[in-house]
Amino acid sequence: MQFYHPQFTLGFRQALEYGIDYRGYKKVDRLPEGVRLLAIAGIWGDYSDIRCLFIDQTGKTYRHHITGRAGDYIIHELDLNAKELHFGQLVVATSYPTIK
Repeated sequence: MQFYHPQFTLGFRQALEYGIDYRGYKKVDRLPEGVRLLAIAGIWGDYSDIRCLFIDQTGKTYRHHITGRAGDYIIHELDLNAKELHFGQLVVATSYPTIK
């Protein structure tokens, strides 16, 4: 996969213009724990959800659907707001924090 785009969050048509089609990414409920992932893009569905795309070192792709509001689109296993991710950022998912 060879592409570059100036920002992580994109509209669907904008992503297609960069050669990114989230429909080909494996849909997951959580990102794989302990695996280094490269952030590809966050494709807006509407103003309450975003599809976050990642790829691992072996070329496996992941699509994680995040629902949010008021600017908070938290990827819990990364403890990050999807809107704060950057194209090309390396991340490693951990288990959810324990709620006390």
